[in-house]
This record gives sequence, C-alpha cells and structure tokens, in this order.
Amino acid sequence: MSIHDIMGINARFIEPSFEALVDQSFTGIVLTLPAEEARLVVDENDWPLALAVRDGQQWSAASFLLRPPVVEVIERYEELDGEVVRTTQDELMLAMREYYSLLLLERTPMAIEDLSPDRTAKVEDLIASVWKDRRGEECMDCGCGSGMGSLALRNRGLVPLAFDNDAGLIARGLYAGRLAPERTMCIDASLLSHYARPAPLGLALMAGSIIDHTALMWKGILEELFAMTEETLVTVETEKEAEAVKMWALGNGKEVELFENERDPFYDRWAILVKDR
Repeated sequence: MSIHDIMGINARFIEPSFEALVDQSFTGIVLTLPAEEARLVVDENDWPLALAVRDGQQWSAASFLLRPPVVEVIERYEELDGEVVRTTQDELMLAMREYYSLLLLERTPMAIEDLSPDRTAKVEDLIASVWKDRRGEECMDCGCGSGMGSLALRNRGLVPLAFDNDAGLIARGLYAGRLAPERTMCIDASLLSHYARPAPLGLALMAGSIIDHTALMWKGILEELFAMTEETLVTVETEKEAEAVKMWALGNGKEVELFENERDPFYDRWAILVKDR
C-alpha cells in the first residue's frame, strides 16, 4: 500500500530523502507551515507516525517513523481539528521506503547497467550452499549496488532489505526491477541501526576494497551489519581482506568461518560467514 493510500491524500513529504527522516529539524519545519487542515497518522498504539497539513490545495507532511515526535505535533493537530489515520509501523515503513525509492528513481541519473548473469548465478549458488533452509527469512543486502545480490537472494527464497549510498546504482536496480522500492534504502550503511530493525541474515558482497585508507570505513560498516544480524555472509577479493573481516568479527564476539569460494576467481573469491555465538 502506498503512502498516499494510507493517508488518503496526495501529500509531499518535506524531508528530501529517506536518509533525512532521522533529522529532527524537519519536525520544527512542518509545525511552522501555514495550514487550514491536518491529518495525523498513528500506529496501533496511537503513537504519532506522521503529520500532514494542508495549505490551499497542497498537502505537506513530515514523518516521525525514524525520529521521536514532540508534544507540539499533537497540539498542532488539535489546533486544526485534524483527522486521525491509523496504520502499523511496518506498513508505514514499507510505504515510506517505496515513496523515497520512487522519488530517487525519478530524480537520479542512472548508473550504467553492470549486471553479470554469470556472477549472479555463482552468488546464488554460494547463498544456496550457506543458507539451505532459510527460505522466507529477511536478509540485509549491505552495499546492494544495482541489486545483483538482492536478485540472487530473492531467487533463493529470501527476502532482501537492500541499502547503499550510491543513488545512481540504486536507481539502475530499481529501474531494472532487481530492487523492490518498498525494500530499498539510500543510506550510509554505517548508520544502519538508525533506519532498520535487526534481521536474521545479512549479506555484503565484494566488500572493499579494504586497504589502509578505507579499512576504518569498512570496519564501521561491517560491525554495524554484524550487530544488526544473527548471521552474515561477507565476500571479498583477497585473503588479506578476508583476514581483516575475520578479525573485526572476532573482536565483536562472533563465531567466524572463513573459506575460499572457488566459484569465483575474482570478485567473491573469499567468503566469511559470521554468526552470533
């Protein structure tokens, strides 16, 4: 269900991107907009999730899905004798991801097509060998790019939640249908816990390159992914990179299995399976 179907109006969200939904400053902005009418979206526990206000023919909205509302939100709604719309947090999350994914696709120049069917098949086989009986479970696709990993996960019966900070690659994946709008986020992966709930599984294909000046960045990204999942599969190009990932996982109290993936001589040559103890 789209956000417009949930709210019953065609509202424009004032936050410019999904990533901006954590920014408290937009709450103050929506409270200062001139308005004749209001609509408040609440969850099953009556917790405010979004406020929309109408000025003339234009509805403008702000979301509190990823940041706490303030009492002034309720006061503004009551002042305008507004209407309440009920939904669930899960339903609204899907709708907000879809809204911003479609906005990104509309506004962002697409990266060139980079899908390799051969590599996709090899990744799919690797996933099948590691997660034989996990159909129907959610898997975070970290650094999803244009969606090759999500495609492989979906083909194996898993449910990907994809994220990357490269809007052009995401746009390509959305356009090609490899990325589902309602299950895709353009965010900084090192801040994943600000945007999503924990999931059973995680995937980070071809993490890196992990070299001296990028190691700290990748450490932050992967440690966040490890914290948000029970089990994560990471692939890298070199044994040295694999050893670095292994040490980061061990340093976070995880069990680690490192093995050479002979399916791929280059991109995903080394695999690291990281599990909760």
